[in-house]
Amino acid sequence: MKKADISVHCTAENSDQDWDVHSTRLHGLLVRLCKSLEPEIRRIPGVRNAISLACYFVTPEQIRSLNSQYRSVDSVTDMLSFPLGFAAPGRGWVLGDIIICLDALQEKAASSGNDPDDQFSFSLTHSLLHLLGFNHEEGTARREMESLEERVFADVGSTDGIVRRRSA
Repeated sequence: MKKADISVHCTAENSDQDWDVHSTRLHGLLVRLCKSLEPEIRRIPGVRNAISLACYFVTPEQIRSLNSQYRSVDSVTDMLSFPLGFAAPGRGWVLGDIIICLDALQEKAASSGNDPDDQFSFSLTHSLLHLLGFNHEEGTARREMESLEERVFADVGSTDGIVRRRSA
């Protein structure tokens, strides 16, 4: 008998008034990412048929403060991942939180020559992999994570219309 697909619950909060976030499209992207990563997700002890995570959209000042506080790196970054890993009634397995700075993400896309929507999808994949316990600190782990990033991005591809800068 085939296992049921994993149900994905996502909350999104936006405290950066310079950006609009389309939460329904964000949820759709996260569902596609999790479907692509389902074998890796199911390897986590305690995961059944539902997972949840939260995405928080913050200003450059806010992410710099978090990066300094939790990683001792006094700089702005595009995303931070905070793995949690516990079961919650009605939510399934709580993977954790992803903190997103869209200004930094847009700068990263511009400096690397990437489309901003591609960069968003790729960076979100990277952060999700951190929630699943992957890291890129050592050679073998780095290669495994990079391989998964490429595979998932090829599966899911670019997104459009999830985030947009507000008009002045």
